[in-house]
Amino acid sequence: TIAKWADSGAAEGDTAAAPVALKWPADGWEIQPDIVINGAPFTVPANPKSNVIEWNYITVPSGLREDTWITSMEIRPSELAVTHHICVFFKPHDPDTQYNTPVWANRPRDEKGRAPAEAAGTNGRGLPDSVLKGTDGVEGCYVPGQFTQNYALFHAAKLIKAGTDVVFQLHYTPIGREVVDRPRLGLTVAKAPAERTFITLGTSAPSDAKSFAIPPNNPNWESPPMEAEFLQDAELVNMFPHMHLRGKDMTYQLIFPDGKTETLLSVPHYDFNWQMGYDVVEPVKIPKGTRIKVTAHFDNSVNNKFNPDPNQTVYYGDMTWEEMMFPFFSVTVDKGKEAEKVIRVIKGRHGDGA
Repeated sequence: TIAKWADSGAAEGDTAAAPVALKWPADGWEIQPDIVINGAPFTVPANPKSNVIEWNYITVPSGLREDTWITSMEIRPSELAVTHHICVFFKPHDPDTQYNTPVWANRPRDEKGRAPAEAAGTNGRGLPDSVLKGTDGVEGCYVPGQFTQNYALFHAAKLIKAGTDVVFQLHYTPIGREVVDRPRLGLTVAKAPAERTFITLGTSAPSDAKSFAIPPNNPNWESPPMEAEFLQDAELVNMFPHMHLRGKDMTYQLIFPDGKTETLLSVPHYDFNWQMGYDVVEPVKIPKGTRIKVTAHFDNSVNNKFNPDPNQTVYYGDMTWEEMMFPFFSVTVDKGKEAEKVIRVIKGRHGDGA
């Protein structure tokens, strides 16, 4: 039927029966922002040494002059081809902060960009303490497949205090030609008081070389799990698994105080090229004392067509050819609760980005 209609000239139907035309946000946004915060332009060189650009952290002023409750966050790079991820942190203003100035941690790497085993899991180590001082961790990220976090879906909002600065965490991969990326952060402002506070929690499996080392030619290596305990009642609303090219599957489970277990999310065919965040249909009520446990497997074999080199041991690291086991999840809590008092990590660690 569709082919015949197309072949006959694709005539318009009865316009009176047409649905109301959608009004799309302007300028490429998924949700039209009330506030746009521009990150500093970043020049991604064509062919850097060892083809490596370490994660860069650039701080910019938010421009907010009063405490502001936001109901969504959208992070948009201008150059998708070079952008592995962009995460943002909210930081209390420090008068000594240098705006629009890249800061990064140098790591020892060989001619192929590989870091030694002793550098495994040192994400963020080597940065000046002042870069992320006072932040509550990652507030949101862009990765291929996900731009937007919408708190309004859960009748929740996130507070940004007056004078806050925004730290952009930037991970770029060169593509053989110089590119200038101009990231933007779009925010929508709550029109009425929110019922709950939205909190994003970035966690990681143990990342040292003894705990996390994927053997060569192993098609189904199991990572040590990330496990954390909830220190207060919460409602889980979103999960976002993050691994790199060898990531195979990830599973989120709850273990309630009475010993009952529940599988929240099973991703059996993880795809680094199109990473998905999963909103729950109904918030999952989590009583204090419940544990969350996340497990994952990796394919470091020739069967994995995205595998850069199945013959090497793969350690935890920042670059795409290294690996991560980084299960983000988000909760809502009663307004006034502090983010750092929501969970206690039992196995693994708090993370600082994707």
